[in-house]
Amino acid sequence: MKKMELATEVIDRKRRLATMRLSVLEGLIAMIAIGFQQTFYVPFLNALGASPLQIGIGAGLPALMTGLIQLGVPRWLEHTKSYKKVMFFGTFIHGLSFIPLALIIYLHSPLSVWYAVACMAVSAMAMGFGAGCWADWMGHLVPRRRRGRYFGNRNRITNITQLGMSVLAGYMLDHVVGKTLLIFSFIWWLGFLARTGSSFLFFWHYEPAALQQQPRQSSKFRDFCSDLFTSSFGKFSLAFALINLAANFSGPFFTLYMLNDLKLTYLQYAILTLTPSLVTILTMTLWGRLCDRFGYVIPMRLQVTGLMGLPLVWIATSNFWVLIVTQIFAGLTWGGLTLTSFNYSITAIESKNRLSSQSYLNFIVSVCIFLGTTLGGWLGPHLPVFTSSQYHSIFLFSSLMRIVPVIIFQTIAEDSPPKTKMNTLERFFFDPQLNLRVGFDRIIVSKFRRPI
Repeated sequence: MKKMELATEVIDRKRRLATMRLSVLEGLIAMIAIGFQQTFYVPFLNALGASPLQIGIGAGLPALMTGLIQLGVPRWLEHTKSYKKVMFFGTFIHGLSFIPLALIIYLHSPLSVWYAVACMAVSAMAMGFGAGCWADWMGHLVPRRRRGRYFGNRNRITNITQLGMSVLAGYMLDHVVGKTLLIFSFIWWLGFLARTGSSFLFFWHYEPAALQQQPRQSSKFRDFCSDLFTSSFGKFSLAFALINLAANFSGPFFTLYMLNDLKLTYLQYAILTLTPSLVTILTMTLWGRLCDRFGYVIPMRLQVTGLMGLPLVWIATSNFWVLIVTQIFAGLTWGGLTLTSFNYSITAIESKNRLSSQSYLNFIVSVCIFLGTTLGGWLGPHLPVFTSSQYHSIFLFSSLMRIVPVIIFQTIAEDSPPKTKMNTLERFFFDPQLNLRVGFDRIIVSKFRRPI
């Protein structure tokens, strides 16, 4: 009996490792499509002649639709025994949604912008349908002690793919003169092939017995909301949603600012936009190791504090190389926050409630993203102008909005592993209060110490 159990454990471990490797390949291929969406969707709307309000709604509506569908996912999947079909269905539909985007350029309609927004909303719904499932699935597959390093390496590889393909697309948009929309159509066709192709890989993913047999409890959304101000995960959810609201108040308009005000080429735009991804590639493993040592809360505090003033640099200078440095710092902070927040969200919840809690978290974040982009598009043009560009007012307001979530992040209970000791440099960055306190204690003690 013991030999059979041991053999079963060995097989289970091998299949987990094989699926973890396969997940990297799936993410690599899928990121071609997702990267095109993230990098070129707003420029596509701009090329179609979208107004600032249309840009704001167009950037936020897909996020809202992602959240709305996830609100019902926990109940729909209460009795689901297999995530494979769910993930295949969601990702395959996501791939198909690129086809109408590619065909919109042939409509020559004044409503083309709204058609593109509608297509992207459907695309986001399909992608969001399986987001909670994927997080729950990977939470069962990847051991707690390896999550930081594994997801760090996975994100690094997928970001390399996104970086390379997006730079190539930006080069094509610049050098095929007079056929910008045609190149956009070609980009969306590539996205269709990549995403539909990656969806079939889920049939080779392994579903552990614990995942298939786990009791799933769909906690009520109002109960989740009641914990937003009390529990650690609730405070994290609130703070993470608010930081996304503040960031997306200005997020879509950096694209318009670069293309319309700074008059950057598509290649320069792609380089600036993708520099954070490159930095994320280089630092993701570092963040993963730090998270494995210190937990996720301490790094998150540092990351959100660092990103609070990033929009102010765009007001102070338009120098391309200074903005490159700013984007490097953005990649260090936002890339780290993406990793730590995801790992924290799948670790801080019991496995039986992980799917519902993850879905509710994604919902409130999506609503805040939609509110941020829509408010930016509606309120931004009416903000007082204090420089030569209206966008500077939007950037300043976005920076001020980040203060509240940064404060909330400081109140989340720490989740550091026991017996973790920091060296002086780590204490300076990750626990400045302790560093200052120790310094003051030494001053006080040395001042009042009696001579022997």
